[in-house]
Amino acid sequence: MRFPVSRRALLLFGASGASLGLLSGCGVRLDTPPDVPTLDETNRLRNRIARILAATTAGDNDPETAGEALQKFRDAIGPVWSPPTEMATEPPPSEEPRTYIAAAEVVSTAVFTDLPNLGSGLNPVLVDVATGLALTAGTKDAEIIRSSDALIRKSRTTSPVGASGETESAKATDSADEQVPTADESTAPPMWNAILNQARAASYGYERLAVNFDAKSRERQRAVARLESLGALAGEMLEKLGEKNADPAAPSWKLDPSPTDPETAEELALSLEDGIAAALLPWLQTDTRAALRLWESARTRAVFASPQVLRYTYSGDSGEAEAQK
Repeated sequence: MRFPVSRRALLLFGASGASLGLLSGCGVRLDTPPDVPTLDETNRLRNRIARILAATTAGDNDPETAGEALQKFRDAIGPVWSPPTEMATEPPPSEEPRTYIAAAEVVSTAVFTDLPNLGSGLNPVLVDVATGLALTAGTKDAEIIRSSDALIRKSRTTSPVGASGETESAKATDSADEQVPTADESTAPPMWNAILNQARAASYGYERLAVNFDAKSRERQRAVARLESLGALAGEMLEKLGEKNADPAAPSWKLDPSPTDPETAEELALSLEDGIAAALLPWLQTDTRAALRLWESARTRAVFASPQVLRYTYSGDSGEAEAQK
């Protein structure tokens, strides 16, 4: 039995376990052992990350904002799930205490190594949390960023992709409750075009904002490098769409703010990357190959401001990802 973990599912299943406890306590005989849910691979990973974060505390050598960031990650990933005591057949697993940096290394490695195998609506939160941990911890230990980058790029060579554009693992669900949106013929072109147009607008924006920084500055170098990765993103979308379905390119794009100095250039860069993240979300929900593009966006954004803890917001019982407003 596959068991998609959500905040609502956790509450409902906890209540059912309590009911069983009351029945057995009242002497009601249960001849048939209850069916203990088993988590699929993606939910097991989410549950392990929840345990890791629960056992993590900020240390003296961690970033100053580690404590605040840690709570945001815990809220996003959701609580640890364990079957009720009455249904458990073995003790729940546990995680050793870790510092923030140590937890970031373990979580980012686990998620980015397993990207080709992820296949549920949990894709955004897993990738988002791993990215945020890697980049924030990377301010103290740059090796975490380098190793994460290598793992994400390697995953692109091993992700099995179907004709519709999503990974095969995203299709392998056993119940209607686990189904996530798929990039079928009716929805794929609008999604790809939204990403394509955002990539084009961002490229135009970076061409305009780059000149506001010194030629040898970190910001100028990153802006120029970003043009290359945005070109790759646009090319990928054009390949998915085909010439017939692709929107025509605009001669120019409205920029808000218009970059006239380093301050407005930085503000524009943040706005452009937030737009990229929002456009990527529907793709990430169905295909973990989008993780590379979200990673590139997050790394670029971190040059113009402090690393963003989370690119998306997670609210409500479902904890579904939403673009930040």
